[in-house]
Amino acid sequence: MRHSVAAFVITFGFLAMPAAASAITIDLGRAILDGGASFIGGDSKIKFDAHATGESATFILPSTPGQEYSIQVTGHNSTSFFQFLIDADGPGPGGFVQLGSNLNFGDGFPTLTLPTFTDRGTSDFFRIVNGGTGNTAGQITGLSLFAVPGAIVGAGLPGLLAACVALMLFARRRQQRGC
Repeated sequence: MRHSVAAFVITFGFLAMPAAASAITIDLGRAILDGGASFIGGDSKIKFDAHATGESATFILPSTPGQEYSIQVTGHNSTSFFQFLIDADGPGPGGFVQLGSNLNFGDGFPTLTLPTFTDRGTSDFFRIVNGGTGNTAGQITGLSLFAVPGAIVGAGLPGLLAACVALMLFARRRQQRGC
């Protein structure tokens, strides 16, 4: 009996663990550049001029309708800022909405995690726009797309109630057996 209870607890403990979010690294060299943005470093980085507003880089992201995603962007700028926009239904009737506005990477090459969004099409468009108000040029050096794990089946109040009932029945059975 003890072995079957232990196996039950271990099995359902593993089933209740959330799946790790897997990252898809986006190839910066496939960006569609506009307004003067340019590739540097053998198409491994995107450069935005210091005083030119409206420069942009647009990416087509793979996606699954209904899936929630998060985007991480690595870059550098000390005084300029960027806007990050998503068109979650791709070529559909919706337009671009902001995920982040007037964001500054600061010194070094930090990574920013943008707010999550729910995909509504089979491909998404992601756009980075340079604000162009700084004294230094901005660079984008990395872009990753993460699928956010969905809700865990059985979690929440119904799962908690089921676990409590199971423990009460187990305790009652042990008490009746005189263990």
